[in-house]
Amino acid sequence: MPTEMAMVLAGGQSEGYGILTRNRTKAALPFGGFYRLIDFALSNLSHSDITHVGIVIQYLPASLIEHVGVGEAWDFHGVGRWFKIMPPFVGQGATQWFNGTADALYQNLNFVEDFMPDDVLVLSGEHVYKMDYRPLLAFHRQRGADVTIVCKTLPKALCSRRFGYLRINEDDEVIDYQEKPDEPPTETISMGVYVFRRETLVEWLETNARQGTGHQLASDIVPYMVGITRMMAYHFDGRWDYLPDVEAYFHAHQRLLDPNTPIDLVEWEVITNLMDRSLAERVPAQVGVSAEVERSMLSPGVRVEGVVRGSVLSPGVIVEKGAVVENCVLMHDSVVRAGARLRRVICDKDADFGENSLVGITRTLHSPSRPGDESQLSPLTLLGKGVRIEKGVEIPAGREIAPKRRRDAAVTRVYTEGVL
Repeated sequence: MPTEMAMVLAGGQSEGYGILTRNRTKAALPFGGFYRLIDFALSNLSHSDITHVGIVIQYLPASLIEHVGVGEAWDFHGVGRWFKIMPPFVGQGATQWFNGTADALYQNLNFVEDFMPDDVLVLSGEHVYKMDYRPLLAFHRQRGADVTIVCKTLPKALCSRRFGYLRINEDDEVIDYQEKPDEPPTETISMGVYVFRRETLVEWLETNARQGTGHQLASDIVPYMVGITRMMAYHFDGRWDYLPDVEAYFHAHQRLLDPNTPIDLVEWEVITNLMDRSLAERVPAQVGVSAEVERSMLSPGVRVEGVVRGSVLSPGVIVEKGAVVENCVLMHDSVVRAGARLRRVICDKDADFGENSLVGITRTLHSPSRPGDESQLSPLTLLGKGVRIEKGVEIPAGREIAPKRRRDAAVTRVYTEGVL
C-alpha cells in the first residue's frame, strides 16, 4: 500500500469568472492555450511519483470529468496505481451535497481508509505552480508533524483578506493561523497545500462532522489545530498564481507572453489530456504571408491571416485577413472574421466574431500615453461558449455576453482593469 495519497479539491463554484464558469468548475478552465487549471496539480503529483489520487468534485463537473478521464494522461492508470473521481453521493447517513471542503473530505474518508496511507496530501486543483511534493513529504515526516502547511511570503502590497495567514517560530512551527482576516497579521500566507498524518485528518474531520457549524477545512478546522497538534510550515519560494478572478486570470496570460516569464509551461513539464478536442491530431499553427503576430502564443490548429498582438489563442482559433486581435484570450475553435477588431476580450470556446464587428473597443479610450500607464486601458469583455456576434455589431468594453439560449442569464457587470 502507498505511504501517501492525494486528495485534490477541484469542485468549487467560482463567482469571480462570470460566464466563463457558468457551465464548468474553475479547475476545468482552459489556461495557456490548451491546458486546464487542474493540469498543474495533476502534473505536480505525477512528477512527484504520487500514484494514488482522488479528485473531489461538485460544481458542474462534466467538463472536468471528460478532461481527466481515468487519469491515463498523468500516468495514474494501471497496476499499482489508483485514480478516482469523487462526486457528491446519496448513501446511508450521507448528505447529497458537500457542505464545504471539510465535509467533502469527510464523506470520502472511506477511500483514505481503504489504503491506510501514512499521510494524506490535500491540495487545490485551481492554482498555477510547479512543485515537487517529495521534499515536502520528507520535511513533514522528519519533523514528526501532524499537519504541514505549505506557505509563501508575499510582498506586503499583495497581502489581502483573501488568504490564510501563518505566524511561525524559529523552528518553522505554526503558532497562529488566521483564515481571511480583515487585517493581514503577517506576510506569510497559506498556499492551500497540506500534508496530514492520516490519523490526525480522520480525527479532526470526524470531530468537525459531529460538532462543527461550519465545514471548511481552512476556516473551521486548521485554526483550531494550532497548539493542539504539531503543525509545521514548509516554505515554498517558487512561482505560485492564485487566480481568484478573471482579472488575475487575464494577467497570468499576459505574463505567459513575457520573454522573462516566471511561468514556463515547457520547463514545468505540464501534462494535459491530448485527446481533449483531438489536440493530438491538430496540425501546427499556420501564419499567413500577410499576417502580423507579435508577443503572442499560438496553439496547434490555429490559423492567422490577420493581426494578433499580445494574445493567447487556443487550438483551432482562426483569425481571418483584416481582423485585429489585441490583448485577448480566445479559447478553442473560435473564429474572428475579416475586418473584426477585438481588444481585451476573453471568449469561451466556439465563439464567432462576425465581419467588421467591434468587441471590447471603447471609442473614447485610447492607448496608454506612456509605457506602464494603465489608467486609460479599457475593461475586460467576456463572451460565453458559442456566442455569435453578428456582422458589424459593436460590443463596448466591459460587457459580459451569454449564449442566446441563456440570454436571460446575461450579466451587465463591468470587469475593470486590475493590476497584480
